[in-house]
Amino acid sequence: MEKQEAVTSNAGSSATSDAQSFQRLKFWIGFLKWFVVSVALVIVTTIIDWGFRDREATLAELKLYDRYVTELIVLNQNPVQKRMLAQFFAAVTPSEKLKKGWECYLALVEKEYRDYVKPILHEDSVLRARYVSLLETAKYTDAAATELKELELRIHHNEQLLHPALVLPASGEGLLKNVK
Repeated sequence: MEKQEAVTSNAGSSATSDAQSFQRLKFWIGFLKWFVVSVALVIVTTIIDWGFRDREATLAELKLYDRYVTELIVLNQNPVQKRMLAQFFAAVTPSEKLKKGWECYLALVEKEYRDYVKPILHEDSVLRARYVSLLETAKYTDAAATELKELELRIHHNEQLLHPALVLPASGEGLLKNVK
């Protein structure tokens, strides 16, 4: 009988120990569930928030592009200004997709720019050579002085063609405003 009581008491303490182990395991599983759900909730919320902020930034960027691009590039006939703006946007645009588009546009404008600038640069080099040759002559006649002034005006005109003032849209209006 003593053996039976010893076996029963061992079985009872073993059952209590198993119940405690099971309770601890249950507690830790519950804690892990809570932790995973809490962390997952924070991560999902952060990802969704980041997506909304990115979308908001993209929409703001597109609004600015719409405002400036239409008036500064599409309606602008000057290849020098188109090239300046394309260079600017290709360098500072934050989104890679839009940046690649600007780089492609810059490559297109670059050819137009070279075709536009080539005759101006040729004429400018001829004018400057004539200007220097007139300055080097020891005698200044009235005709030479008049030709020098005319050459200066034409050289200045070519400078304005090569480096025009940037034209920006006026705030709130569709009118253009000169900015130097």
